[in-house]
Amino acid sequence: MTILNALKGAGGDFEVQRILGAFGTIVYIMTAPALVWAGKVQVSFEGFCMAYPAGLGGCVLTCAGAIALKDRQLAKAKAEGL
Repeated sequence: MTILNALKGAGGDFEVQRILGAFGTIVYIMTAPALVWAGKVQVSFEGFCMAYPAGLGGCVLTCAGAIALKDRQLAKAKAEGL
């Protein structure tokens, strides 16, 4: 499985929700350390080590949960014939 295949939905097309989730997570990965390094955000090393993984996990889980909910609702609608 390639990274681009992970951005495709069940129909084989790219899904906006998956692309935006991946983009937002990548932006978080790059900007959080950059803001601390630049001195724009004042945080202790211990605080950063505790908050950064939690924020990253929040980005990933929120995106994955939203996609799973959408896919489940889509499957339910197809099963009901709507």
